[in-house]
Amino acid sequence: MVTLRQLATMVILFLIGSSSLFLLGGTAERDAWMSVAVGVLAGFVVISLVTLQIQRLEPDRNLIEIFKLYFGKVIGFVFGLIYVVYFCYKCTRNVREFADLSIMFLLSDTPLSVIMLIICIIGGYAVMGGPGVFFRMAEVLLPILILIYILIYLLLIMTGTIDLARLLPMLEKGFKPVWDAAIPEIISFPFGEMVLFLMFWRYIDKSSFGQVMRVTMKSYLFAGAFITVMNVIIIASLGSLAGWSTVPLLQATTFVTIGDVFERFDPFVALLFFTAVYVKLTAYYLGASLALAYLLRISLRIAAIPVGIGIFFGSFWFKSYMHQVNVGFEQNIKYHFPIFQMYIPLLLLIVMLLRSGVRSRSKRQNQPSSEDSNHAN
Repeated sequence: MVTLRQLATMVILFLIGSSSLFLLGGTAERDAWMSVAVGVLAGFVVISLVTLQIQRLEPDRNLIEIFKLYFGKVIGFVFGLIYVVYFCYKCTRNVREFADLSIMFLLSDTPLSVIMLIICIIGGYAVMGGPGVFFRMAEVLLPILILIYILIYLLLIMTGTIDLARLLPMLEKGFKPVWDAAIPEIISFPFGEMVLFLMFWRYIDKSSFGQVMRVTMKSYLFAGAFITVMNVIIIASLGSLAGWSTVPLLQATTFVTIGDVFERFDPFVALLFFTAVYVKLTAYYLGASLALAYLLRISLRIAAIPVGIGIFFGSFWFKSYMHQVNVGFEQNIKYHFPIFQMYIPLLLLIVMLLRSGVRSRSKRQNQPSSEDSNHAN
């Protein structure tokens, strides 16, 4: 089983994940951090009113079981298979990110295929341990990563790299660019990705699902605030360059030098990226494997093998790091991901509420008849 503390650390680490690679809401320029704040609030509405409500109605089932229960075996199987593909696709994006960043920062002479194969094997090893082992790993990693982030932020402040004047003037072009950058893009990435936790919440050791909801929402808000601050620091450090940088936080640290002795802090940033992206890709790998295991009624260890093979070969579809980023930001988060993160979950919740209402009415109708029969006797 997974503890509430481990759930909190996983939610935070998962949401921060690869979002640290980019300036979210970059089309809003210096107001991008406001777009993130809007996305946090909008995503909070989605997770509290849709995603968590699905799990509240069926606290002991995962997403695949819920689909089968409410949509029937055939339609439920189809929806479940769609989510296996969705989780695998999200994982392939993260695997490719990890491999491309490894070549950029550390292993320039290593073949792309070798790096992707290694990361798939390492991810598969973690997946075969099950949710309990994976969530314990996140519990260990999160404090270390938060300390490194704080160290980087302090260095940027101490060296005068951060200039809050770069955030001004605010809302120069009005609120519309802020809204357009947030909806649906920032809801979709990273906050809408919480739909994955419909595969995990049933494993939480709890006395009531209310505890799970409170811990999830608090962790979500902490991660949202952290990502917002991250965007503020990136913009205050790079100004107008932030939107053009491939990896903004990494570029910001290149300006950090202390007494001509301490410099080149980018390995710390690389460590952050690799760890966070690894956790995120493994989370999707685990979600896809669990989903396939429940669909085909096979063990998690067996399901992880075809899922891993599909993820590995799927990662070759992207031509380059920038191709993967462009497909993600120009197509996926605008048109594709909202279908899996908002529209299908909303449809599922409506069906669940309708069927729950029908059951409750039938129970109320049966009660008087049973009482009448007792009186007759």
